[in-house]
Order: sequence, then structure tokens, then C-alpha cells
Amino acid sequence: MTWFNRPSPKHPQEMRVPKIAFLGEQDGPTEQQLKDRLCEFFKRDRSVHAAYLARVDVGGQTSVALCLKTQFGPDRGLAEKIGAIFKTIFNAQVHLDIMFPSATQEAELTKVCKPFFLVQEN
Repeated sequence: MTWFNRPSPKHPQEMRVPKIAFLGEQDGPTEQQLKDRLCEFFKRDRSVHAAYLARVDVGGQTSVALCLKTQFGPDRGLAEKIGAIFKTIFNAQVHLDIMFPSATQEAELTKVCKPFFLVQEN
């Protein structure tokens, strides 16, 4: 099972997704603006170790997911903060799925998508 947190107008909603396929990186001028703002936030927050903006197939539907490797796993508070950043760039009708992939899922993800944020281990 995969956990997604989808920022809604009020709070993230948790969803269980039985199967997900990673299709590739999502990129463009607006996405780069989002990535830049998220990188600034992640440098201050310090709980995110890696972040990917990926195209995903969930049950036959393609969408975009922010995939995060974090220090402590799924984090509703982090999802809310990211949702607030997302809303400063995209209109209220657009949503962003936030996924906290397992190690196995991250290994699959890295085959098709490079991280836009990565903490360098010392």
C-alpha cells in the first residue's frame, strides 16, 4: 500500500493506493518555480532528505505527485505546509498529491526521475 496526502482546501486527506507506476519527471517553468520554493523550505525544515516531482499512474489515471523521503515518514503537518506553498503558485482548483514512498518505491522512482532536492550525506 502507498500513502498519499492530498492537500484539500482545509487539510490533507490520506488515501491508500494499492498500486502506483512512476512514469517520469514533471518539469516546466511553473513546476521549476514550485521546486525552487520547495527547496528553500526544505533547507529550513530539514526533515526532507529527498524530493521528486513525478508523473505517476494510479489506477489508470495519470497525475503529478510530490514524492518525499523524510526523516520520520508520512507527515500531515509537512503536507499542510507544502500545500500552502503550492497554493501561492497554482489556482485553488489544482491539487498536488504528496507521496511518502517506501524504500522499494523510491528505488523504482529513481529509475525514471531524478530528485530536485537531495540532502548530501556527510
